[in-house]
Amino acid sequence: MESVTIDGSYGEGGGQIVRTSLSLAVITGREVEITKVRAKRSKPGLQRQHLTAVLAAAALCDAEVRGASVGSTHVVFRPRTRPEPQAHAFDVGTAGATPLVAQTMLAPLLHAGVAASLHITGGTHVPNAPTVDYLEGVYLPALRRAGAKVDISSPRAGFFPKGGGRLEAGTGEGCWWTPLRLTERGRLISLTAYVTTGSLPSQVSERGARAVERFMRGIGRPVHVERRELPSRSAGAAVTLAAECEGGFAGFTALGERGKPMETVAREACEEFMAWWKSDAACDEHLADQLVLPMALAGGESCWTTPVVTEHLRTVLWVVEQFLEVEAEIAEGDGPARVSIRPR
Repeated sequence: MESVTIDGSYGEGGGQIVRTSLSLAVITGREVEITKVRAKRSKPGLQRQHLTAVLAAAALCDAEVRGASVGSTHVVFRPRTRPEPQAHAFDVGTAGATPLVAQTMLAPLLHAGVAASLHITGGTHVPNAPTVDYLEGVYLPALRRAGAKVDISSPRAGFFPKGGGRLEAGTGEGCWWTPLRLTERGRLISLTAYVTTGSLPSQVSERGARAVERFMRGIGRPVHVERRELPSRSAGAAVTLAAECEGGFAGFTALGERGKPMETVAREACEEFMAWWKSDAACDEHLADQLVLPMALAGGESCWTTPVVTEHLRTVLWVVEQFLEVEAEIAEGDGPARVSIRPR
């Protein structure tokens, strides 16, 4: 099968290109060569989080890999088998985002329809990445609506700088991807606020929960608050709002930091929810790019709307088109942008 060469400096030029390329290499069985890895980042090349994703993807398909080292800007990845039922365990070794490593593995496992378990240690609530709560409340519900059999949990939180959190996920046998049409948001089915803290007094979690409830009461939105006080190597806090609608999903996260009141953390997440709600988009801007890979495999036309067209979205669409016979389109105009992807 013909190999694929991917320019890692294309578009957003970051780790997303690496992770998506790895997933697609495992799914298609095609060798991929990634050049100029993370060329547009302040520290180019693979960092610990990205290296863990490479090693995790390789474990799924017994891949032959060249360039699997921290700082490498050139990776060659050649799959040798298809994913099989198995338990996988990986430690990022830093506060690097475990949800991003998990997403690299989940699409190939779900596409192969095998029962497998993942145990990944590292960051669970860190900047510039989805939290475990976002995966649980937004990403996985969207995949389940498309036919995926998958669950996730986090018994330990991992905050910056020490990480040490734990993400556990499992996939079930059989998966029939159903195309999704998430263009008309419809009625709000549920709104859940995950208030997660680690190594902090209970009153911090309580204050975050009260702040969310107060904000949502003020705008007439019922919300279910789930407080999660977890063991953690580093003190930290996060609030993630997850919305499920008849025709859409969205999530919004704010992270705590030293000197930042928990009420401010909660308000930031709530205000992001309100901005999305006013946009009339069915999905948030991050889910918009995370849906591209699974929907490219669905075998029919999928479409969804987003309030913002990000460089991440444009880039992942480009990567998918390098591996699969699909046609993607972004329609922009007044109101939310419409993303569609279909087989050629």
